[in-house]
Amino acid sequence: MSLPAILPALLLGVLPLLAGCARKQPTAPELYELYCARCHGEGGRGDARSLNLYPNLDLLRSQMVRQGDRGIVRRRIAEGYGPMPGFSHRLSGEEIEGLVDFTLQLQAEKAGE
Repeated sequence: MSLPAILPALLLGVLPLLAGCARKQPTAPELYELYCARCHGEGGRGDARSLNLYPNLDLLRSQMVRQGDRGIVRRRIAEGYGPMPGFSHRLSGEEIEGLVDFTLQLQAEKAGE
C-alpha cells in the first residue's frame, strides 16, 4: 500500500483520539480558585493580611457586588482595576461570565447565612 492510500485511514483513526484531547472547560469555581482566591479569599472575604491596604479584596462588602452590577463586575475581571490585573487575555468571554456569576453568587450565599 502506498502512503497516499494509507493516509486517509490513519487520519480517520487519529482524529477521534485528538478530539478526546481537547481542553476541558474549567468550571467557575475552578477558575475562581486559580485566578481569584489568592487575593479575594476562598469565600470572597479577602486575604485578612491585605484588607487594611486593599479593602476591596472583600467581595462580600463590595458595593458593585452587593448591588449585583454584572457590567462593572465583568469589566473589573476583564480589564482589572488598581492592583488587580485584567484577565481578558487569559480567559474567554464565557469564562469571564462564569466568574461574574460565581462572584455574585458569593454575595447571595452570604445573604442566606
